[in-house]
Amino acid sequence: MVGDEVFVEGLPVGSVFSFVWNAMISMSFQLVGFLLTYLLHTTHAAKNGSRAGLGITLVQYGFSMKGASPPEISDTGGQFNNAPPDPNSHDFNPNDVAPEGSPTSQSSSGGITTSDWLAYILMLVGWFILIKSVSDFVRARRHEQLVLQSPDRGLGVAVVAEGERPESSV
Repeated sequence: MVGDEVFVEGLPVGSVFSFVWNAMISMSFQLVGFLLTYLLHTTHAAKNGSRAGLGITLVQYGFSMKGASPPEISDTGGQFNNAPPDPNSHDFNPNDVAPEGSPTSQSSSGGITTSDWLAYILMLVGWFILIKSVSDFVRARRHEQLVLQSPDRGLGVAVVAEGERPESSV
């Protein structure tokens, strides 16, 4: 053990900087960055940082799939770039309308499409991964602090060589 480095579950805990750095690398290079940072992690901070980056990436994918961007507004006068079509210029045939219970009766503007459901699921999974990785890292940090504050440094029994007494050992 080097200095005050504490091993929790077989890995050193690491620093907050390492957590943030791995999250940024994982998020910047998306799935490839996650694979690289997760496979090469050597601390809890690196492992959970790469997971946090994956969570943020999934949330970003969900938002991009949702596509809920406002219409483009030109720089002059706040007018729309493309004028909307005249709402009264359409041919409406009441016989073409599907009955209420049919699956085609859901309009694209009023209902949730399959891609919207997928986007919401990606965002939800991403948030769960992000929250879980942050909480796991915080739990490892707290465990490290508890071990560093304990007088016996986490060892239940003093390690004593043959022929020594526990009182005189360092």
